[in-house]
This record gives sequence, structure tokens and C-alpha cells, in this order.
Amino acid sequence: MISANVSAFSIGKAVGRGGGAVPFSLTYAVQAGGASGANANPGGGGGGGGLLTATVNDTYVAGVAYAVTVGAGGSGFVVNKGNNGSNSTFDLITSSGGGGGAYGGNSVPGNGGCGGASGWRGGAGGTGISGQGFAGGVGGNVGEPTNRGSGGGGGGTASVGADRTNYKAGNGGTGTAISASGLSRKYGEGGGGGAYLETIGFGGGVNNSGGGGNGGDTSNGPQAGGTNTGGGGGGAFGSGASGGSGIILLIYPTSVTATFSAGVTSSSSTYLGNTVTQITAAGPSDTVTFG
Repeated sequence: MISANVSAFSIGKAVGRGGGAVPFSLTYAVQAGGASGANANPGGGGGGGGLLTATVNDTYVAGVAYAVTVGAGGSGFVVNKGNNGSNSTFDLITSSGGGGGAYGGNSVPGNGGCGGASGWRGGAGGTGISGQGFAGGVGGNVGEPTNRGSGGGGGGTASVGADRTNYKAGNGGTGTAISASGLSRKYGEGGGGGAYLETIGFGGGVNNSGGGGNGGDTSNGPQAGGTNTGGGGGGAFGSGASGGSGIILLIYPTSVTATFSAGVTSSSSTYLGNTVTQITAAGPSDTVTFG
């Protein structure tokens, strides 16, 4: 979905290019952390983390340390609104954490890579960042029956979160698969809206998707966003669920090696003649160096 047209000048290191080293083709997918869903009322789902992905041929070279940071998912809430997820970074490319879901009424959902959803009788959903994700949905509006209600779905990296409609909470927006990786997982799904005497919203539009979390109701708590999916947490009639942590995918020729600093957790496989590296944990001072 989301592709950035980037050049060596826009994302490359300004210095230290490794003296005349030949660049190689690299595909990156930088997925930020998803946001937590809102509590009670019932609340809206958390937005998925933003996603930036592209293939570049003239930028990355051996012998240069490039920064990598994997963003955490948002957890808990402040004044009934879910907390935003944290940013993920590769080199100079930064995707933004998802926006927190909102309690109903005057509670305003968070803006982010993908926007959080509003709760029952809430206002507009939070906005997503163009090129990273989409807006959150809207909970049941004023004028609906007062003895029931539900929240909207958090925005995803491939579509907006759904509004509450026909006595059903909004589903979370859909996520994005990275076809060059050979992996089936969709990244950056929105969390589903919570419900009271109505039907819950599904994370990413699919029940138990493992990415965005389902919303909760009076019988079942909401689901958290999946670890290393950047999925938003489900909204709730009780306490909203946490967002999922982000991930960075790097896809490059098997002739190229990658060495990571001590704080990085990663795993690699091969697909169609390329190495597919999944970076699942990395802090602000961590790096990858190609060889």
C-alpha cells in the first residue's frame, strides 16, 4: 500500500557512505507501534501504527551503521483516552505510532500514523498521516438509543476504521502485507470498537486476526494488538487493551550480510533469492551495518 518515492538525497546518510562502495537494492518496511483502545462508555479502538515501505536501489552501502528503533505499543489510558504507540525508525525513515482510541462524549481520539476511533456519542475519529495510514471511525452519535451503544474502529494502514452502525461497533481498518517478504501477516491493523448491548468490532475487520485487537463488551475483555504487528488495541466497556509493538523488515540480496548492535533482536529467512530480516526489538542507540 504505502510506498514512499525516496532517493539517496532524501533518506541516505549525509556522510560516511563507505567511500565509493557500490549500493545494493533494499526493501524496507518500517512499522510503528499501535495505540491502546479507550476504556468504558464504551470506547473506540486504537489506531494501528503507521507504515512506510519502499524499495531503493541507490542508497544503502556496506560499512555504514544505520539507525534502527522498534516502537512499543501504547498501553493504558489518560483521562479515558488510549495512549499513542511509539515511532519506529530505520536510517532517516520514521513511521509514527498509532493514535489512541477515545471514550465517548467530549473525549478526542488521538492522531497518529493511523487515527484512533471515538467512543459512543463521540465526535470525529483521529486522523492518520498521509502515506502511513488512515483515520479512525466514529462511535454511536447523539440521538441513538441511550441504553446501548458502541465505539468506532481504529484506523489501519490500508483503510479507515469503520463507524458504529446498525447496533455494531466499528471494525478496525485493514492492514498491509509486505509481498516481497513472503510473509502473510498484515501490519498496522486498527483495533475494534467496544460495545454495550451491541456487537463488538473486530480488529482489522477480521475476528481474532492476531493483528488489531477485537473490542470488548460486558462479557469479554478487549484484545491487545499482536506483538510485532503494530496493531491497535481493542476498545472496551471496561479497560481498553494495549497496542501491539512495531517491527522493521529489511529485504536484501543474500550476497549482503547484516550485523546488528547488541540491543537488537532479529531473525532472518530467505525468499525468492533475498534475505528477509525481521527486527523485533531495537532501542534508540541501536544500528545495523551491512557487509
